[in-house]
Amino acid sequence: MAFRYSIRFGGAGGQGLIQAARIVAEAAAIYDNKNAAESCSYGPEARGSASRAEIIISDETIDYPRAESIDFLMALTQQAYDKYVKDLLPDGVAVVDSRIETSDKYKVKHLYSAPLIKIAEDRCGKSSMVDIVALGFFAGINNIICRDSIRKAILARIPKSSEQIFMRAYDAGLEASLQYAAEK
Repeated sequence: MAFRYSIRFGGAGGQGLIQAARIVAEAAAIYDNKNAAESCSYGPEARGSASRAEIIISDETIDYPRAESIDFLMALTQQAYDKYVKDLLPDGVAVVDSRIETSDKYKVKHLYSAPLIKIAEDRCGKSSMVDIVALGFFAGINNIICRDSIRKAILARIPKSSEQIFMRAYDAGLEASLQYAAEK
């Protein structure tokens, strides 16, 4: 049976979700030797409007790069959670920023709530590092892509002068995943 895993990151423009999706796709394709396709959608405004990025990872050719039913949802805004949680498969995983109110209406079986934006602010001094914190959390709670592959993909995309802050954000996300997974 073929392996296919669909990921959706949802939030607001300026949160780095498109960059995060590209990092995941590159980590899967370049460092883990899987097939990956990434697509994105965002509003016309540069910051604050709705933003969505999707990644399909498979061991076979990907003939359609959009996700209709998803295995993993990362929601950084209430609007993204409310809009995309209904697309989550019954055994899917959702990770939300702790400011998001979740409802039992959707019966999410695997739901993690963590203060991702606050972690980015506290550990990096910038809420704009939330995408990298989220990647660390993603890497920490699943084994779809090797953690080191995501780390390598991050380092390949950023200026050398920024490595320290990006790795601090990634490691903060990994640490948070261990903490919040243990509480679950």
